Amino acid sequence: MKILLIGKYPPMQGGISSKTYWLFRELENRGFALRIVTVETADYSIKGYDFDRSKTTVIKIKETPWHIPESELLVDRIFHKAIKAAETFKPDLIETNYLWPFCMPAAMVANILRKPLVIRHAGSDIQKFHHDTEFKDIMKAYFDKATVVITNRKVKTLIEKLCDNSGKVHCLRRYIPDPEIFRPEPTEKKIDILFVGKINYRWNLKGINVLIGLIKRRELRSLFVIGGKYKNEIMKLVEQTETGGYIELRDFAPPEMMPSIYNSCKYVWCWEEKGGVEDFSNIIWEALFCNTPCIVNSETADRVSNEGIPKRLKPLIYKMGTDQLMALEFDLDTIETNGLERKKIALYNEYIESNVKLYENLDKASR
Repeated sequence: MKILLIGKYPPMQGGISSKTYWLFRELENRGFALRIVTVETADYSIKGYDFDRSKTTVIKIKETPWHIPESELLVDRIFHKAIKAAETFKPDLIETNYLWPFCMPAAMVANILRKPLVIRHAGSDIQKFHHDTEFKDIMKAYFDKATVVITNRKVKTLIEKLCDNSGKVHCLRRYIPDPEIFRPEPTEKKIDILFVGKINYRWNLKGINVLIGLIKRRELRSLFVIGGKYKNEIMKLVEQTETGGYIELRDFAPPEMMPSIYNSCKYVWCWEEKGGVEDFSNIIWEALFCNTPCIVNSETADRVSNEGIPKRLKPLIYKMGTDQLMALEFDLDTIETNGLERKKIALYNEYIESNVKLYENLDKASR
């Protein structure tokens, strides 16, 4: 089966790109053929990422000729590259994993080719736009054109209301990492605490000030693997707080590097305050599969409790208030999770098989 993805994918930074990368890697192992059309921007791309140019078309943001009204013409350029890729690849279905700016060109290509359209929305695209009546209507129009809309339990009810035909809505398990890749390694954990993620316009809701204060007071060896538009704000904060001697700053890492990064750290900082996008981070699942504990606040802990974390992995979730952080132990005994391999494999297989089954059913129905 051939899938043309028009959406977020490396070298784009972020959780959506990363989890799509890992899903598509497994699909390829199972005989699927894939082509990707994505976008590269200065602020949100992995620097120096070596992608497969035979499978991935990357559109770079550029200055467009002056016109009224002004725009970047990005949708036009995505459509142009996507239809060219489709002409040679001849996909069986079109998929997009983020509504803006990808859904419009994806719907156009699917319509021209008369192929099924799969919309696998993210958390942030729905939560950022559904309060605006105009954009809510646009979402409804997109979903009306879709053959299948893939959602999750968090927003399933909302998506069903936006779809005239709720039968096209499929609620699948969220991303689960491959336990053969994200697994504990017998390496020395030289880093006390890891922070990883995009520094976007809501970066101040990730408890960064609390984290840097903890690092300074406890003199913790720390690693920040970050990217995004406001990365410089973090660099300024490190300079202002004189914590540069404790914090190593690295650029956003490719997905393949993350298992070794988790295994080099004693803790991962997973702090989310109210006001941000209420979604569940890939980072928590990946860290837990590597047996690396996650420090969470009450807001994040509530999300964890709804995600089906296996009982024997829950000791790796450290729910803490700001008053408890100074007592946090960094000379950790290994938390015993032996015997969980089967459970991890079962969770991963359930995640993959649900996607494979959906694609196979779509392929049968379209023939």
